[in-house]
Amino acid sequence: MPEYQIHAPESLSEILITCEHASNRLPFRRGVGRIQRRILDSHWGWDVGAWELSLDLARRLDAGVIGGRWSRLLLDLNRRADDPTLLRPWAGDVELPWNVGLDPAAVEDRVTRYHTPYHGELDRLILRRLVRGVRPLLFAVHSFTPCLNGRERGFEIGVLYEHHPGPAHRLGRALRKAGLSVRYNRPYSGMAGMMYAVDRHGSHHGLTCIELEVNHEILRSPAAIRRLGKLAAPAVQELLRETGKRSSKRRA
Repeated sequence: MPEYQIHAPESLSEILITCEHASNRLPFRRGVGRIQRRILDSHWGWDVGAWELSLDLARRLDAGVIGGRWSRLLLDLNRRADDPTLLRPWAGDVELPWNVGLDPAAVEDRVTRYHTPYHGELDRLILRRLVRGVRPLLFAVHSFTPCLNGRERGFEIGVLYEHHPGPAHRLGRALRKAGLSVRYNRPYSGMAGMMYAVDRHGSHHGLTCIELEVNHEILRSPAAIRRLGKLAAPAVQELLRETGKRSSKRRA
């Protein structure tokens, strides 16, 4: 079984969706008590509703999707290998026994076993498009908790970017037109390394990359996810059309 989950692996779509925090599962039961299970089920362990939204958007957009198979508390696929939050020994005030006391060799083994295959497959999905003349938009889907450390996050969608403010703002405007409340580089900033996965591959291949952060309060049920997918998919399609037009003008 691969260390990632994938939808439409043979797709040559113009959009490639990624969902690094798709799962709250672990590949073992060691050290998982009741309190650790509660943390895994919370926003600490995964991005609530993000994988289901990714699949909904993929079906509406006829796109390919790759997602993480395991919890971010095993290893965070959206972090550099030298990031201190790659392997957390604690989540809030809860100790994570499977991450405590790891020596460099154990960390290297974890990275090689889980981080490397995910990013290798994402690169393969990009390369098979590029050799066929398709330059995909890389579109990461994540979710956030509406309240963190006592601070309310009173909006529905965050559009994250670093190198591509134009496409990000075009997407944001289309989402606002659909009736959603939108912020840019909130609740995290793409300029602070918080969209590592798509930025890593986008920068390497010269591709546009954007991350969507969704308040998980609007992802609480299958019906809510379908509603958001129905609103968001046309906004992404509009962005793809605009990106395609601009690419054609540059080539002309």
